[in-house]
This record gives sequence, C-alpha cells and structure tokens, in this order.
Amino acid sequence: MTDKNTSPSPRFIKLEAAAHKTSMGKSTLLAWEATGKFPRAVRLSSTLRVWLEDDVNQWILDQHAKIANAKVGG
Repeated sequence: MTDKNTSPSPRFIKLEAAAHKTSMGKSTLLAWEATGKFPRAVRLSSTLRVWLEDDVNQWILDQHAKIANAKVGG
C-alpha cells in the first residue's frame, strides 16, 4: 500500500530516456551537457551516465518559461 501524501521517489533515467523526454537527439544533449546548457549527468560507472528525472523535468519547464517570456516581451 502506498501513502498518497508522499512524493514519488527520485529516479535516474538513461540518455535514451532523456532524449525521448526532451525530443532532442542524444548527441545534442551530450554536447549541451558539456557546455552547461543541459543538466549534468551522474556517472554511475565509467560507461554509464544517468540524469535525475526531476532535473530533466525542471529543465523542460525552464525552457518552456524562456519561450513564453520571450513571446510576452517580443
């Protein structure tokens, strides 16, 4: 049984899932991560990088807000 008053547990997602969530290419996300335009990945091993799903979700909301604010100001 789950308690409805608790938030979901934090969850890691792999590059493929982050690309799907953002509708961006994997290489674009990696390039943007390297330049600070996308959240930093967590390195679980030398070959596995993952993102906290909440960080990716927040990034999506931030991008939407930037676009919305640009339309209002433009």
